[in-house]
Amino acid sequence: MDLLLKNKIALVTGASKGLGAAISIELAKEGVDLILVSRNIKALSSLGENISSKYGVKTLAHSADMTSNQDCLQAVNVGLKKFGKIDILVNSAGASQGGLFWDLPDSIWQDSFELKIMGTIRMIRAVIPDMIKKEYGRIVNIVGNTGMQPSPRLLPGASANAALLAITKGLGEELASHKITINALNPGPTRTERWINVMDKLAKDSKRTIQEVEKDYIDQIPMQRLANPDEIARLAILLASDTVANMTGACLTADGGWTKGIG
Repeated sequence: MDLLLKNKIALVTGASKGLGAAISIELAKEGVDLILVSRNIKALSSLGENISSKYGVKTLAHSADMTSNQDCLQAVNVGLKKFGKIDILVNSAGASQGGLFWDLPDSIWQDSFELKIMGTIRMIRAVIPDMIKKEYGRIVNIVGNTGMQPSPRLLPGASANAALLAITKGLGEELASHKITINALNPGPTRTERWINVMDKLAKDSKRTIQEVEKDYIDQIPMQRLANPDEIARLAILLASDTVANMTGACLTADGGWTKGIG
């Protein structure tokens, strides 16, 4: 299926690794020019060069910290200066540390909220004026299934995810009249560097092996497997396309059947 994405411009946060990098590659395969944003400029530059060489699209690597409002505004302004527009925003930045609830200090909660919630808010706020002006935009928030089905050892991230789902739903109504869609993608456990780091932390806290901790999660998934990043990335670019132009304020869950809720 042709997703009609060729010559679109996408800004992807958290693009240096994990789902952000996978989504950037899948967008490039569809002919999308990219503004790659994260704190790691070395990794971004390397990814951008590889993408441009392999898929023939233009890329711009830009270092920004999503906890800084100024950095978010600058990332959008730099992208607009180079490409003249931003059709698509994919928010994929933000990681949350897990652990036993009563052992987690305030700083863990604050870091989770500041990066994932506020970083997403800042980027949406920065890109919306130009999208409204051009009466076109596609915003995709990479959230996580724990926002709908919280895990007791992943509550900082689950809380941030739940907030992002509420923001996505509310903004869907607000932006519809401007021909801008905003949707969320809720991946379940996906084998990324972020997932490995969370499993390592939980294993150390519980004095178990990573394999034992991971098995606790896999056993709850009907499909009995973790997702691969490219599987999630393909769903993200579907939400970024006009194929689902009549869908906004919604969330698409891809977690192997783990989430039990209906709605």
